[in-house]
Amino acid sequence: MFERLHRCMCETGSFATGMHDTGRGRSVRTPQVEDIMQGVGDRPDISTREVSRAVNVPHSIVWRVLRDEGFHPYHVQKVQALILADCAPRVEFARLFLQQLATEPGFSAHVLFTDESTFTREGISNTHNLHVFF
Repeated sequence: MFERLHRCMCETGSFATGMHDTGRGRSVRTPQVEDIMQGVGDRPDISTREVSRAVNVPHSIVWRVLRDEGFHPYHVQKVQALILADCAPRVEFARLFLQQLATEPGFSAHVLFTDESTFTREGISNTHNLHVFF
């Protein structure tokens, strides 16, 4: 092994052996790729394991196809939409809040801020494990 490394270093100036493309090929049949892409296209929020079961291919193949096709999982984040009319009230609130802090330094400890956008009629929406492929 040391002799091979020494020879490689003398010949190329590097320890790299040049054997980067050895190993078995990673081809996936076209119908499988089409089925996988169809499954994700129909439901972007579907899990890779669900696609794997539906198409009857290993989970790793589904990941490889999605990665090769340029798809990446995105974590869903709920945000409130702001419109131009929201600007003035937000600035006014900030000014009032700063005035209160100036007169009473402990004021912020008595204010409760909540994220009301996560509450629905059906209950609390948990987006922790919700991912979408784009």
